[in-house]
Amino acid sequence: MKTVGEQEPAGKHPPESEEFGAAMSSIRKRRLFLWGVILIYLPAMWAVLQWTGSYNKTAVAFIIWVLLLTVIATVGALARCPGCGNYFHMNGMTLLYLRRCLHCGLHVNADRKLIKK
Repeated sequence: MKTVGEQEPAGKHPPESEEFGAAMSSIRKRRLFLWGVILIYLPAMWAVLQWTGSYNKTAVAFIIWVLLLTVIATVGALARCPGCGNYFHMNGMTLLYLRRCLHCGLHVNADRKLIKK
């Protein structure tokens, strides 16, 4: 029995709840944005070099890209699993962008699989 002021633990939303679907959608969006930033690297560096013709300006663009990648990777790493409440992509100091939660094994498309059933 919960006492006054006691909150439910983070995570552990039932798979049928709206919070579960919203949390899984957020995790997928963060992953998609991370992979998009990684994939845009070569075309972006090539375009900056072609437009400016300067290695110094390309280096500035590279530094901006690295900072953006760092921020996006951090935001993605801090996504909480709606199943267990732990970080979805982090287990201790290990950061792995796998398709399953590193703690409970919840798949990144678990809410979509429930809809199909």
